[in-house]
Amino acid sequence: MAIESDKRLRGRLFWKILLGYWLTFVIMAQVLWAVFSFYYHHEPPESSIARRFVKLQITSAESTLHTGGLPALNAMIADWPPDDRRLFTIESSMIPIKGESLNDLEPGKTTPQEIVEFVQAPDGQGYRLRYNVKGLMDEYRPKREQHWFNMPPPFLWIGGIGGLLFSTMLAWNLTRPMLQMRQAFGRVSQGDLSVRLFATMGKRHDELSEVARDFDSMAERLQVLVKAREELLHDVSHELRSPLARLQLAIGLARQNPLNVETSLKRIEHEAGRLDKMIGELLALSRTEHSNLPDEEYFDLYGLVEAVVNDARYEAQLPGVDIILNCNHQGDLDYTVKGNAELMRRAIDNVVRNALRFSARGQAINVSLTSKEDDLCVEVADQGPGVEEDKLSSIFDPFVRVMSPLSGKGYGLGLAITKKVMVAHHGKIEARNGSPRGLVIVLKVPHWKSLV
Repeated sequence: MAIESDKRLRGRLFWKILLGYWLTFVIMAQVLWAVFSFYYHHEPPESSIARRFVKLQITSAESTLHTGGLPALNAMIADWPPDDRRLFTIESSMIPIKGESLNDLEPGKTTPQEIVEFVQAPDGQGYRLRYNVKGLMDEYRPKREQHWFNMPPPFLWIGGIGGLLFSTMLAWNLTRPMLQMRQAFGRVSQGDLSVRLFATMGKRHDELSEVARDFDSMAERLQVLVKAREELLHDVSHELRSPLARLQLAIGLARQNPLNVETSLKRIEHEAGRLDKMIGELLALSRTEHSNLPDEEYFDLYGLVEAVVNDARYEAQLPGVDIILNCNHQGDLDYTVKGNAELMRRAIDNVVRNALRFSARGQAINVSLTSKEDDLCVEVADQGPGVEEDKLSSIFDPFVRVMSPLSGKGYGLGLAITKKVMVAHHGKIEARNGSPRGLVIVLKVPHWKSLV
């Protein structure tokens, strides 16, 4: 699968980048050549030489012919090289004709193909002097070959190969980390959450290394979540095994002793109730993890805390525990919270009942509601035995529990549900031992303040 993905990647993105940058290089070279040719018109060296040479030759011939006549001109031409004599011609004519003259050899003008000058000899005979400028320029003009892309072969090879190498390095530099990320995602999809990318891509120091860092954070978080799920599944199966075993035992005893059926049925009813309670708490824990809080649900936290405390006071009559609510609730104070009122009620109720479970007769539970900066704080302090310092950080994990001499043992899900609810409301939950004894749990939830 990795080989197949490698081929797809190189067959698409790699070649797109490589050919795209290389073609861009070639096109830019042609555009620059065209712009340079359009804006910068430099006269070829042979044109400047031919212009000066022709002007000198024609001027000398005119002067000689005008003063010494045709014999003097022929004598001067006899001293010229054969190539110069071939380009120069003399015609007898008494009528001047219009043609390219020496004035057309001035710089800035287009070089003419031929120069024609009319000269009259001392004897009155007229002559036309012709000079083949094009022939002279062809002799001095270097032979130029037509090249591909208007570039000499060395430039073409150096530029083409250099641009190709640059494009290849750039394409490989961009597609290689993408290939690594693709392979890493493939391993994650197959269940391998130990894969990490930043160690191999951290030296890049660019956006791709930041993506690798985020990928590692994602993989680590997934690994933690999967491990937590596995541990939760293991704990749930372990907790369900005990009441199921007692149910089977009660059924077996009822079959062996028909006279003890009523006692066995009570035991079965008791264990069924425990299973129902445990399953209900597990469902509540699952709902707090996946619940979507309503966007526009606002409730009064003071009224909710007061209702929870009143319900707990009713149950606290039997063990003889006093529950005290401390809150400066005046008309100008606002305790509005945005979120899910039912989940928040369950979270606070779990903390209060946990304190009640660990409280003995004559002890008190203090519940206080205060406003601190942008948070509303609900603090529940009991006078029970407290928790060992090394276990404080784990009491909010599922199935972590401490034996209660008053209410027996619970399932260790109440505080886990509370923590999930606080996280869903963007709040916090903290626990510490009280002084001189007891446990203090603090719930912090963002305070919604109206802008009106």
